[in-house]
Amino acid sequence: DRFDPLFFGISPKEANYIDPQHRIFLETVYSAIEDAGYGPKSLSGKKIGLYVGVSKNDYAELLREVYEEIASFVSTGTVHSILANRISFLLDIHGPSEAIDTACSSALVALHNAVRDIQSGVCEAAIVGGVNALLTPTMFISHAKSGFLSIKGECKTFDADADGYVRGEGAGAILIK
Repeated sequence: DRFDPLFFGISPKEANYIDPQHRIFLETVYSAIEDAGYGPKSLSGKKIGLYVGVSKNDYAELLREVYEEIASFVSTGTVHSILANRISFLLDIHGPSEAIDTACSSALVALHNAVRDIQSGVCEAAIVGGVNALLTPTMFISHAKSGFLSIKGECKTFDADADGYVRGEGAGAILIK
């Protein structure tokens, strides 16, 4: 409800159909660019990659529950490949544009791909990060039934006492060269 679609050249009507993960990451990318000392327009036309770890599609589930008719914006607002591509388009950057879903490691794989592509000359710099928003109980229920979630609510990765994992949400992005 705090997303300013007009700032990004998106109509308010279309913004209603854009997954909050997409909106949050778009805002996060702009902050990362500015935190790195650049203006978003200064990247225009450059060979800069965009790599984002993103998973789950809770918002599409919510839209199916709320709207009787499927709007044209559902496909561009809920498909994760569009998350990366929308940002690349808005910034007018011309490097790889990847949405990566490897579950918990998505943002780390995104970083790996970005570093690899910079080192090999595919792009001169990259915006890389991840986003996850927990919007429905579906995956909590499914993972609990499957025994994936920690009963104690504690992450103990690679520990003998580990009893599952804990879901979390957040967003982060960096500009690397």
